[in-house]
Amino acid sequence: MKRKYLRTTMILGTAFLLITSYTESYAHATSERQFNTKQSLSSEQQLSKNDRQQDVAINRIKSSEKQIEKIKRSVADKQSKLVESEAISESMKDQIDRLTKQISIRDKLLKERIRSIYINGGAISYLDVLLGADSFGNFLDRLFALKLITETDNKILTAQEKDKKDQVSKQKILKQELINLKNGLADLKKLENDLLQKQKDQKNELALLRKEASKIKEKSMDKKEEKDIVKAQTSSAENRASTLSLKKLSLNKSDFINPTQGYISSGFGNRSFDNSFHPGIDIANSEGTPVKAAADGVVFRAYQSSSYGNTVMVSHQIDGKLYTTVYAHLNAYNVSTGERVTQGQVIGGMGNTGESFGSHLHFELYIGPWTPPPHKGAVNPVSYIQ
Repeated sequence: MKRKYLRTTMILGTAFLLITSYTESYAHATSERQFNTKQSLSSEQQLSKNDRQQDVAINRIKSSEKQIEKIKRSVADKQSKLVESEAISESMKDQIDRLTKQISIRDKLLKERIRSIYINGGAISYLDVLLGADSFGNFLDRLFALKLITETDNKILTAQEKDKKDQVSKQKILKQELINLKNGLADLKKLENDLLQKQKDQKNELALLRKEASKIKEKSMDKKEEKDIVKAQTSSAENRASTLSLKKLSLNKSDFINPTQGYISSGFGNRSFDNSFHPGIDIANSEGTPVKAAADGVVFRAYQSSSYGNTVMVSHQIDGKLYTTVYAHLNAYNVSTGERVTQGQVIGGMGNTGESFGSHLHFELYIGPWTPPPHKGAVNPVSYIQ
């Protein structure tokens, strides 16, 4: 009777210790969630700030586009004026050619007139012409003719000088107008190129901001997903505590085994390239490499995550202590929520699902329950796996 009483007392005492262990673990998890709520605000604030910066960048790009469109219209207008001026230039050249021809003709007439005055290299005296008259009437006729010749010569010379001045003036105006148009067009094109480069820089800035936002999102799961995991974890613990079977729970010390074959492509802790915290290790190998349960336990979550891809989460009881393992980026899983798994049992295959770059297993190990970022309770699996 005493032995039976003692055995009953031991069983109840052990059960009490296990239930107390669950209660303490999940009280710790509640405290963790409160802490993580504060921590998650940082990510939310970063995303909010990033969104505002993206809005500013987008508005700048839109403003640049308006300026570029305005400059393009000005360039088109200048080019149209340049074409028009070049057409005017051709017309003015034609006018200048005509003036040149007229000057040439007048110059020829003037030379002929001079030849009529100069004979045999000597000048004909106007006085000799007048004195050679044989009558007064003939004298007047000769005087009138000489006057007419002089006036004609003067008119030809005056017209020739005017034509030359007009020619020079029009050439100067034409050259200056074309220079101004070409300079203005060159300035506009330079401004357009500067604005295009500025817009390119703004688009690069926007791309960097979007990349940064993507990284912030990658570092933290969706809040609903985190709540669902914690809820499933809590529910699993409550069910196991309420249907406690000492025979089924692992009370003997059991080491964790390596969950898969491959090499560690990314270690545990802060990463050197961006100083972000990596709460597990990445084991790389070809897709489909078997992934095994690291220890006996119960699957409390088997699902598809936007960030972790195909994921299996298992809780373990070792020596009355709670541990949690996470297997992420699987190509597929062949266990379901609530299923018991044994150490070494294949639960899925290595893959490249979710936010992943190359086939690998992302493996996390927690002393206690799984916790969202900053993943307090996560330990380096290398220190625990055989």
